[in-house]
Amino acid sequence: MKSLFDYSKNPLIVLEVANNHQGDVEHGLKIIQEFSSISKNFSNDFNFAIKFQYRDLDTFIHKDYIDSDIKYVRRFLETKLKLEEWKILIDKVREENLLTMCTPFDEVSVDNVVKDKFEILKIASASIDDWPLIEKIGKSSHENIIASVGGASIEKIKRLYSYMRNKEKNIALNFCVSLYPTERYDLNLSYINELINTFPGTTIGFSTHETGSVDDSAGLALAAGARIFEKHVAIEDLSKGYKINDYSVNLEQYENWLNKLLNAKKMLGSIDSRNHLLTQEIATLRDLKRGVFSKNNLKKGNISDKQIYYSIPSTEGQLLSNDLSKFSEIKLIQEKDKDTPLLVNELNIKNLRSEIEIIRDAVSDNLKKYDITIPKTIDLEISHHYGIENFYKCGTCMITLVNKDYCKKILYQFPKQEHPEHYHKLKEETFILLEGDLEVKLEGKDHILSKGDMLTIEVGKKHSFYSKSGAIFEEISTEHHTDDSYYTDKNINLNKERKSKILLLTQYD
Repeated sequence: MKSLFDYSKNPLIVLEVANNHQGDVEHGLKIIQEFSSISKNFSNDFNFAIKFQYRDLDTFIHKDYIDSDIKYVRRFLETKLKLEEWKILIDKVREENLLTMCTPFDEVSVDNVVKDKFEILKIASASIDDWPLIEKIGKSSHENIIASVGGASIEKIKRLYSYMRNKEKNIALNFCVSLYPTERYDLNLSYINELINTFPGTTIGFSTHETGSVDDSAGLALAAGARIFEKHVAIEDLSKGYKINDYSVNLEQYENWLNKLLNAKKMLGSIDSRNHLLTQEIATLRDLKRGVFSKNNLKKGNISDKQIYYSIPSTEGQLLSNDLSKFSEIKLIQEKDKDTPLLVNELNIKNLRSEIEIIRDAVSDNLKKYDITIPKTIDLEISHHYGIENFYKCGTCMITLVNKDYCKKILYQFPKQEHPEHYHKLKEETFILLEGDLEVKLEGKDHILSKGDMLTIEVGKKHSFYSKSGAIFEEISTEHHTDDSYYTDKNINLNKERKSKILLLTQYD
């Protein structure tokens, strides 16, 4: 099942012809030709589709109202096209190398959309809860569907979305306001973000119904996260009596609208383009950053923060205060006089931050892999009992979810990693293995845990644990105290730098 809806880089522009072809094939061809010509000038930044509407008028309009003066009845009948005329228009769209798209308003039209091989089937706002039609679409062979959600509650949108996903359809959702035309301050574009959050991973679009003079809403919708943009298009021909309605745009308005959207796209940029500018930004900010200076005469060897200070201006090649963190280990390889700059080429600098981040990312990825949900803003505590360089041999990772009279943690062991023997004077704890394998040595006795197994460790009982292939397990206990872990190897207790914390930064789709 191939999806057409990955428009993260180049959004999709849908030109809605609706009944603006006026039932006149020649006029319809003119709309396709002239709007396509403008669109091609923007083909490096956008994808384009032409959209039609299908109605089986013999069934769509009740026979008793064929001769009525009801607005929409007259409009649909007066702009009716024959099947061979539709083929001429569809072939023209394909000749212009644009995607074809169509909205069926009845069951017969669904079959015709499939028969005519439209790439995208559109569900109109008026049809989002028309379940005889929705079920017909769901049972059809058509895979790529965009649904407009004008006038629909979130419950109705969820119902449609769930149904189409269960039918294994590729579905995108277009936010719109079903008022024709839509006033500027009735747009409520922030609802796009609500749809993105409610339907993660789904392409969200914006179907506009403003007057042609409003040309800045699409850029705001793009900033809100929309990646599909639908616009009603028309051409005036007074000689034939063809006028443009209040919510369609002419050629000039369309080009202005596209230019505004393109400018917004360029201003929003991308992660890649932002990263490309970092080098220039860093160079610009260099003169504002403080350099590192020696507070006293310094000998070779490790340097502590008590032996240095920070001031401007810095010199080329000088270590900056921005280069330092609690994860940095600095060693001077030659003596320095008081109040002189510390140059990078005179130092050995070891940055442990990257190691901590690699560990964090591995834990985060595996929690996501096994669908273990963790609160979004929570710390990962990394224990490296014999130094970070020995972490993968001896250590563990802990996520404390709650610690009151009771405590719950998630623990993570890398493959072939051991947590050394220790005991607690206050805490009783129970391990529950969620994933992987875990060998717990409790008071000299081995316990081999498989997924779903539990093991309780009473107060004062010495224990250690090890995993061959890696493990994720829960620890449920009485309140945890930071000074309540007593290791058999006294050197571990003496190591006050054996723990590092970093924000976990979990993401779940």
